[in-house]
Amino acid sequence: MKHKSSNELFEYWNSVRDGRFAPNRFEIEPVKLADVLPDVFILECPDISTYRFRLAGTRICTSLGHELRGNNLLNYWNGDDKEAVHNLLHNVAKDGAGALIEFECSNADREPAVFEMLVLPLVHTGENVNRMLGSISAITRPYWTGTLELRQLKLMSFDLIWPEIRPATPEVVEQPVVLAEAHARIPGDARRRFRVLEGGLSRRSD
Repeated sequence: MKHKSSNELFEYWNSVRDGRFAPNRFEIEPVKLADVLPDVFILECPDISTYRFRLAGTRICTSLGHELRGNNLLNYWNGDDKEAVHNLLHNVAKDGAGALIEFECSNADREPAVFEMLVLPLVHTGENVNRMLGSISAITRPYWTGTLELRQLKLMSFDLIWPEIRPATPEVVEQPVVLAEAHARIPGDARRRFRVLEGGLSRRSD
């Protein structure tokens, strides 16, 4: 996880989880997430094809240029990207893993803005995962971010994060890089890196 918001949200979720498959939605206290709350969202998952934004932080909506509440997260992707994200979210619900997604948005001839998304399972009613807690944070933020509506997301990389086997954390980004000119290039490896999606080792006891 590269962004400060992703790391703080994961640490809080994992502490509330306290060794269980997933914490309950009502155990999440927004006041404990005050520093990162503008980057935080909650999804409701009534079926396997719907991951609807129930709440979305102000910084997320500003960055993407529109209100996300009520929109299905899957509708922001097309083709293979949509299928990959769908499978990844299925892993979150089934196996109790976290999903880490890096994506970019661009518009016309403008340079892309790069974001990190973290998605974590929650239990709302019953024993199944029917809510998800997450964050979307800008890794690079061009000067035009917030002035255009961005709906078409391009998948760059993704991974599953197991709470008991957390990967080493690289240098954390606290403030996104601001690009002063539209023709400036964004550094970094934009190659798509795909990981295993189907199945996975379930951490949930019968």
